[in-house]
Formats: sequence, structure tokens, C-alpha cells
Amino acid sequence: MSTATLQAAATPTGALPDMPIEPSWIKEGNPVARGAVLTQSADKRVSSGLWSCEPGQFEWTFSWDEFVHVLEGEVDITAEGSEHTQTLRAGDMAHFPLGMKAHWHVKQAIRKFFVIRTPEPF
Repeated sequence: MSTATLQAAATPTGALPDMPIEPSWIKEGNPVARGAVLTQSADKRVSSGLWSCEPGQFEWTFSWDEFVHVLEGEVDITAEGSEHTQTLRAGDMAHFPLGMKAHWHVKQAIRKFFVIRTPEPF
């Protein structure tokens, strides 16, 4: 029988390490992104952490399933092929499925907690 290992991490304060958005995805502004993976499963397919981004607009393709809880800020997200825009604000949660393409319009600097599940180790 294997022994389970508990992982815990302190919530970072201040600026997170740079986690740049692919420059060709940026459509408007200077959406500087930062983030940190704080915990990860033994097989490296499930990770959690924090991510922040300054105002701007960009396209994003999810190469993983992602669950988020918005801690600060406001963002409008429109899935490719959809006319519906979803606004996420502090306190909101959302799921972005693997393969989803979306337009992000960060209106107020955003900070979110995320959990991602990848098909391959991250």
C-alpha cells in the first residue's frame, strides 16, 4: 500500500514571477502576466497555483483543463465562435476545457487561483 503525501504551499505575497503571454496572441495593450505553480501531483499532470495579468486583450488556447477562482480584478472572456461574453470578477469561478480558444479582455488587473489538469506532465 502506498503512502499519500500532502502538499501545502504558502500563498505568495507581492509580484509573482514572470509568465509571459505568447507575443503573437496579444491584441491590445500590454497584458503583463505573472504566475507560479505552487503544488503539483506526483505524476505532474495536476497543478495548482496563482496567475495575475495587467489590463489588455489577448487570445488564449487552453492546452489543459483549467478551473479558476478569481481573487481580484475583472475580465471579459469570449469563446471562439461564440457571441456570448462572460465577465468574471473577484469571487467568480469557471472551467475552461482542454482545447478551448478564447479572447480575453482584462479590464482590471486580475489575480486568480488555478487548478490545471494536463494530458502530459506539466
